[in-house]
Amino acid sequence: MKSLKITTLDRYIIRQFLGTYIFAIAMILVISIVFDVAEKIDDFLAEDVSLHDIIFDYYLNFIPYFANLFSPIFVFISVIFFTSK
Repeated sequence: MKSLKITTLDRYIIRQFLGTYIFAIAMILVISIVFDVAEKIDDFLAEDVSLHDIIFDYYLNFIPYFANLFSPIFVFISVIFFTSK
């Protein structure tokens, strides 16, 4: 059986895909967090929740959930974007 050696072209394609994908997911997560904070700031202030609880209890669960939710569409967008360059 032939060994599966990663060529220079493979590394280039993987790097282009991962760079585009990570950038796109990071941007949508930042936008989602900003909108969520804007919507829930009154609830956070009314409940007198500490900043530590908001960040570590709420947003550390929020980020993986939305990354998983948006992942399929951003894989598609990343492939389309980096192959069209």
